[in-house]
Amino acid sequence: MKLYVNEKIFSLHNKFYVKDENDMDVYEISSKVFSIGDKTTINDMQGNKVAYIEQEIFHLTPNYNIYIGDQFSFKITKKFQLFKNDYVLSNGYRVEGGFMMLDFAVFDDKNNQIGSITRKFISIGDKYEITIDDVSKKEIILAIIVAITNDVNRNQSSSSSSD
Repeated sequence: MKLYVNEKIFSLHNKFYVKDENDMDVYEISSKVFSIGDKTTINDMQGNKVAYIEQEIFHLTPNYNIYIGDQFSFKITKKFQLFKNDYVLSNGYRVEGGFMMLDFAVFDDKNNQIGSITRKFISIGDKYEITIDDVSKKEIILAIIVAITNDVNRNQSSSSSSD
């Protein structure tokens, strides 16, 4: 399964849509503009909440609680490293790749690749392709990708605004 997101809308504190291969909206992702810590909701197009991402504050490194539906599922914690982004997932999954370029893969606890995000260069602008290799885990994969993407975008915007 392939999903697509335009780069210009992959940013914090807004609402955007994830499209399928037929350019149809399949998910709405929204973040609260005024909140302490990031709070992002992923809804299907019928308005059902499929995932919720909530940043825990008061940690040295970013921590995100991931809820699938209304049930807590796992936590994503960013490791403390100066020049590299690296994340630990409490459900035994892992991510690897180029986080700064938003080009990384998600692996399950059996070391099988279950999803990825890749930047696609096209003439109109950059577009991201999300590949879901295990459709039974699509909400989990999407939540992981959105949480890490939000974290990377937050770091890039805070470092560019301090220049």
